[in-house]
Amino acid sequence: MWVDYVVKQVATAVPNFLRSLPLMLDNRLSRRRIPQSSPEDVIISLTSHGVRLRHVHLTIESIARGNTTAPIVLWLDDCDYDSEWPPQLRRLVERGLQIKRSDGRFGPHTKYWCTFREVEGTGRRVVTVDDDMIYPEWFLERLLFIAQLRSDCVVAYRAHRIELRDGALLPYRKWTPANTSDASFLHFATGVSGVYYPAAFVTHTVAQGERFLEVSPRADDVWLHLMALRSGHRVRQVFSRPRSFAVNPPAQRDALVHGNTMGGGNDEQIGRAYSDADVERLCAIAKEED
Repeated sequence: MWVDYVVKQVATAVPNFLRSLPLMLDNRLSRRRIPQSSPEDVIISLTSHGVRLRHVHLTIESIARGNTTAPIVLWLDDCDYDSEWPPQLRRLVERGLQIKRSDGRFGPHTKYWCTFREVEGTGRRVVTVDDDMIYPEWFLERLLFIAQLRSDCVVAYRAHRIELRDGALLPYRKWTPANTSDASFLHFATGVSGVYYPAAFVTHTVAQGERFLEVSPRADDVWLHLMALRSGHRVRQVFSRPRSFAVNPPAQRDALVHGNTMGGGNDEQIGRAYSDADVERLCAIAKEED
């Protein structure tokens, strides 16, 4: 049994290391600047914390090497902001990474909320990413290409199809992967592979204030889909099938995912967030699309 476990760990670690090696070298040697402005008026936003700060530079380097670039802002809670940052992060700051302080109240919502508040009313658009992913070089380029085609949509690489039965939402674990690139209010963007938000969406979300702390404090994807539904922004998947990118290191993607999905945390927060009118609207949309 233990031999199989070791073999599995090695099989995962070797390709993961090979994938990360060019990013480690970039961090040591590259002079590539991270821009402070973007002709597309877009900004990339993420957060990290604790031991994850040891690896977040790989995520940032994977985005910075892209064919299309944009400003990158990393939000840290007080304790991490005031601690000594890893040298890998300090090198990125020298090349243009912006690290900003969050007051620590927002949990997973930090990665979008702090930037939304800063750019609201400026016409700037926001792309959120997770701090433990390795993104391909075409990540931002492809996302913005689809956004140009559908400026009225939230655009994601990975989405679920909300499933309903007898006028009610089925449990989150029974929602199915989206199997189309058509836009729909029944598509639920998951932030792990990156999501684009248009300026009008940012404005609407900021206007709702911090109610997400009451209804979905640990499920930012839930609140953001609710904001899409209520603001009239359909969710459009980039490809006809969800895309999942490499995780680095694999062990990091743990408590929040397991607690929200397997532990029923998403269902509890969905129940608080969506009103009867929201569910009725989703049911009507499902009938129209069938």
